[in-house]
Formats: sequence, C-alpha cells, structure tokens
Amino acid sequence: MPANIDAQQALADYDEARADYMRFLSMAPPDDKAVSAAMVAMDEAHIRFKQAMGDPDAPTHLRPL
Repeated sequence: MPANIDAQQALADYDEARADYMRFLSMAPPDDKAVSAAMVAMDEAHIRFKQAMGDPDAPTHLRPL
C-alpha cells in the first residue's frame, strides 16, 4: 500500500476518532472510558500518519492517559 494511501487512511481514522471523542466528551456525564479509548485511537492514527509521511521524528508511543 503506497504511503499516501496509508496517510489518507490514517487521517480518516483520526477524524473518526476525534468525532467519537467529542461525542463521548459532550455526554452528561462524559463517558470517561470511551473518551480515553477515543484519545488512544487519535494518537494511534496520528502516529500512523506521521510514519506514512516519512517523518523522521515521528512519535513512537502514545501519550500517557
């Protein structure tokens, strides 16, 4: 799979995870477990995007929750 397709998929995954994050965060009360899972999904997609773009300083791990 070419890098640009991988990068496009990572961006799509990030957008989906961000939408989930906002939805779960806006719940009353917020669903903390789902918010955390969405944050992890955003981080994973960000890492995949940076790697697909050939970023030499791409993150290699998730931020601590």
